[in-house]
Amino acid sequence: MVTDNEDRADIHILVVDDERPVNAILERYLTQMGYSCVTAESGPEALEKLSQQPCALALCDIRMPGMDGLELLQRIKEFHDEIAVIMVTAVDNREVAVEAMKYGAYDYITKPFHLEDVLISVERALENRQLLLEKKEYQRNLERKVEERTRELAQTNEEMQRLFISTIESIVLTLHAKDEYTEDHSRRVSTHATAIAKRLSLPGEEVENIRLAALLHDIGKVGTKESVLDKPGKLTAEEVSHIRSHPLVAASILEPIAALKDVVTYIKHVHEDYDGSGYPDGLKGGEIPLGSRIITVADVFDAMTSARPYRPALDAETVLDHLREEAGKQFDPLVLEAFLKAYSES
Repeated sequence: MVTDNEDRADIHILVVDDERPVNAILERYLTQMGYSCVTAESGPEALEKLSQQPCALALCDIRMPGMDGLELLQRIKEFHDEIAVIMVTAVDNREVAVEAMKYGAYDYITKPFHLEDVLISVERALENRQLLLEKKEYQRNLERKVEERTRELAQTNEEMQRLFISTIESIVLTLHAKDEYTEDHSRRVSTHATAIAKRLSLPGEEVENIRLAALLHDIGKVGTKESVLDKPGKLTAEEVSHIRSHPLVAASILEPIAALKDVVTYIKHVHEDYDGSGYPDGLKGGEIPLGSRIITVADVFDAMTSARPYRPALDAETVLDHLREEAGKQFDPLVLEAFLKAYSES
């Protein structure tokens, strides 16, 4: 309970009753108890007084002409929610008491009252108000901390994103230094794969992962011998095995980057065939990650329409016919259909 008169003097209480003697009694008693009091004889006057002097607590008579105590209670809670309100009435009516509590009253006392009982109710209401204020302040502090932490995390994420993009750029530059064709090819494959993913209405995050996977799908070739990459003639079985290792090499290079988890999976299986005849794991149909199935179509189209040391570029229509023939064999038919539509609209 509040017992320090010096502290009580800082607490303003509004007493509202259309009977002046009641106002006078309560004002005199509460002032003697150390509180600062303001009085009003009607609802409108009480609201006017509150606009001039903020109060911690209001004692409101229920039966008043014009604006009654329940309406005044609602108006107080609408504009001054932190004020504790105690209702005072000459009629002990349970329904009215319940109604008052529903609108936010802390307590309900009846006339004639003992002043000591009024004081007990006032101090309990003030203690409850203080607890509510402390709870609100705690929540505000907590919200501020959450906002600050959110801003810090957002800043960290932005920095991580910049680092991530820088890492990707470094990897692509490494690929360019190894084989300029492979770097240019990867950019074109990324463009085609992104178009397919969007045509399939995939979520934005998945589209971005597919774009990155397509851009990096040949990064494993940094570990492939130039003599094999640029060999004009037919490859030996050993050379085929060597070049087929590049998806696994790519996975080993990129796996340490946690943000590339899905990207690594797509790259690892980009040479799987829809009928299960691909590598490295011989996955079939839906076992192959969708991102890999998308990149496979884009990869083969660009590879066949590009000139290489061991063969000239094929015209697009010839390549498209080949892709159609491989639907259900090398390629996912639905993915191929999406590519054909996207390509026809490009």
